[in-house]
Amino acid sequence: MTQAAVLGLDVGGSSVKYRLASADPGDGMPDALAEGVAPAPAADLPASLAELARTVAAGYRLVAVAVAIPGLVDEATGTVIRSTNVPQLDGRPLGPELTEMLDVPVMILNDGRAAAVAEARWGAGAAAHDVFTLALGTGIAGSHIVDGAIVDGANGSAGELGHVVIEPGGLPCSCGQQGCLETVIGAPALRRVWNAAGGEGSARELLAAYDEGDPRAVAIVQAAARHLADAILTLLALVDPGVVVVGGGLASEPHRLVTLAASYVDELATFHRVPPIVPARLGRWAGSVGAAAEARTLAA
Repeated sequence: MTQAAVLGLDVGGSSVKYRLASADPGDGMPDALAEGVAPAPAADLPASLAELARTVAAGYRLVAVAVAIPGLVDEATGTVIRSTNVPQLDGRPLGPELTEMLDVPVMILNDGRAAAVAEARWGAGAAAHDVFTLALGTGIAGSHIVDGAIVDGANGSAGELGHVVIEPGGLPCSCGQQGCLETVIGAPALRRVWNAAGGEGSARELLAAYDEGDPRAVAIVQAAARHLADAILTLLALVDPGVVVVGGGLASEPHRLVTLAASYVDELATFHRVPPIVPARLGRWAGSVGAAAEARTLAA
């Protein structure tokens, strides 16, 4: 008999990460039958996600899918309320659309929640009962987990630290405000500042130049880490988590932004109880792992 499988998709502004896993129930991290990254299409994203699911699951019996989206979602209806980084999904009943295309149950969830679930259960927060996870990438997502349960807030939109205003009157953010954390430390923001300073390439090249001691890159990365530290200090004042886990592409090894921001937090903290501020262990795969775990629950 063909093996039953579930699929977790992590949709970002520029790519879709996926993990195909066994549908067998369990508490362990979903095993990877297949894992990878596909470019995010510019148009007709639902149809492209359905085609990606069919391609990745070829040779298996797909029984459930979970899709992590950067933005606000209504999990009960599978509708994307608003996604500032994937605006073509705003208002779309993505869950029902994909369910019809794939003929399997589909869950839609926030990408910060998916990453937090994975890091809290199997990653850097596994030993703590109170974990706040941040994912730094095209956008900045976050989620708070206490004793294994996600603290969603009254309307399911808690954790959007990327839209806390860091620079009042600063650059416009896709959410409609000005000076949000995403406008100073998101990957597009870092690329813009790096290119304006004469650097070439994306945030990845910026971080590489920082490692080489380029003074322009050093100044930009230090400023970004200070902004992140300011946001974390706000988080500590409001939430008081036991561990702060920082992941996503911008926080990958050698964890420059994480270690710098943690040092600034230690320097600037006053009344705050500063918890461990640690890099994520699951790296860029946290969202797809968390989505696969939710898909496995959906299939049970």
